[in-house]
Amino acid sequence: MDTVTEALEEARRLMGVGDDKRAAQLLHTAALECHDPAKAAQIHALAVQGRERAGRFGRRRWEEPIRIAEARQVTGVS
Repeated sequence: MDTVTEALEEARRLMGVGDDKRAAQLLHTAALECHDPAKAAQIHALAVQGRERAGRFGRRRWEEPIRIAEARQVTGVS
């Protein structure tokens, strides 16, 4: 299993236990390392989910993983 897949699984787990800050950090790192559009779509979906459940002050931490994942989906490399 590669590091992006492991980061996705760990981010899901962390979101499940309520550690959104660490989950967002992991998704950011995974998005930077990701070169597969399908995995970028998974990162994007998970980050959007995190942003939707985030409180008023926690939404911003999800913006960068979303932006990077969107770029990876379009280009596959960027």
